[in-house]
Amino acid sequence: MLDTKNKMPLLGGILIFLLLSCRSSNQETIRVENIICQPIICEDNYIIGGPREMALSDSILTVMDAKSDSMLLFFNVKSGKYLGKAGIRGQGPSEFTVLSSLESHGGGSFSFYDINKKTFYYTNSVMGDGVQFIPAFRVDSGLPLEVHPMANGKFIAPGIYEEYRYCVLDSSGQVHNTFGEWPYRDEDEKKVSGIVRSQAYMFGIAPSPSKTKFIASLLSADILSFYQLENDSVHLLKETILTYPDYEYRNSPTVYSGASKDSPINYLCATCSENYVYVLYSGKNFRQDALASFSGNVIYVYTWNGNKIAMLKSDKMLGKICLAEDGKTMYAIAYDLDPVLVQFPLPQWE
Repeated sequence: MLDTKNKMPLLGGILIFLLLSCRSSNQETIRVENIICQPIICEDNYIIGGPREMALSDSILTVMDAKSDSMLLFFNVKSGKYLGKAGIRGQGPSEFTVLSSLESHGGGSFSFYDINKKTFYYTNSVMGDGVQFIPAFRVDSGLPLEVHPMANGKFIAPGIYEEYRYCVLDSSGQVHNTFGEWPYRDEDEKKVSGIVRSQAYMFGIAPSPSKTKFIASLLSADILSFYQLENDSVHLLKETILTYPDYEYRNSPTVYSGASKDSPINYLCATCSENYVYVLYSGKNFRQDALASFSGNVIYVYTWNGNKIAMLKSDKMLGKICLAEDGKTMYAIAYDLDPVLVQFPLPQWE
């Protein structure tokens, strides 16, 4: 028979084992996959200066370049060829300034939004002769930074707003309705001007191929929001708030001072299928990594109900990602000495 002195260490060991078992069962366990990037374009007659966004329509991959003299670069991913560029930078009637919201419009055509001109555009099919830009509407109210077409004929327009988080536009660019509230960490921050909070919590959105769902992801904080379109309204499926932006705020500030350079850069961009969401993550900060903080080699995979199911680890640093229409291939801009277009097959999650 064990005496009391021998029983105590044994009971203590069992207790520690049970506590560690409970802790391990509560930790997040997700599938991890390593990915190897392969170049898409065999030619070396193209230069990507400052990639801002990318989108795929049929076999045509378009890169929005913030530093090129022409702001849209076109590639054929099936033939591996660079097709050319269009969209001259400038203030003229057929020129552009600051673009966002690049998306496929089907059949090798695209849509995008010029922030300074506050005008939404479609292109013709890039597979034809010459690229044409067709202005669809101008937004006369508010300051939208993105404009994305949705399945109900409306457009979701996140931007800098005082009283709401999203503006919904009709097909003529008029405000149909507004919804959403900017996040806040406490009652003190809740009193801060919405104009300032909208800049501190600035995010980008990525719709599903059917335009019935979209995700909002933040650069300045670990916040993800999953939405679904329901008839003429938008329903929040799930929102995860793990961190908040590190910036100075007061009850009535007049100017946004910017996020701290010591804060980690979070989500660089997202791309979606009907079943899954892929979010490119950085985790670096600007003070230590400078411009390299705007790239990352980790892609998190979520379901549309906001559950994280996997992590992809790339052999190269990536700046932008784009999903093929069949959901089986990912295209990306990778960084070696210069930005290059790459691709890699995706694991199947079902």
